[in-house]
Amino acid sequence: MNPKSTKQTLGRVVKSTEMPDLARDFSPAQLAKAINAKRTGMKLTLVDVAAALSISKPTLVKIEKGDTNVKLSNILKVMEYLGLSFSIISDKPSTTHTGEISDDEWY
Repeated sequence: MNPKSTKQTLGRVVKSTEMPDLARDFSPAQLAKAINAKRTGMKLTLVDVAAALSISKPTLVKIEKGDTNVKLSNILKVMEYLGLSFSIISDKPSTTHTGEISDDEWY
């Protein structure tokens, strides 16, 4: 038997997952799915990312499951490493202290 034909991989193959619809309202589950989809799309294992960021694999698993008891700093570290970002958008119009909308706030 040819040794090249029986080549084995030393680790698991990362299977890509689908990115969630990011136009929908934010939820921890949606963020978790986006992080998982980005990591798997980049073919990075949990161990790769955890080691690169000096966080534990169980912490990364919690992040990818949408656990709300994970430190925000760890979530932001993972997002930055994967090239993800998010914006905070208010669904209420900004008002001045008088309760009126200033001319600078129209768009």
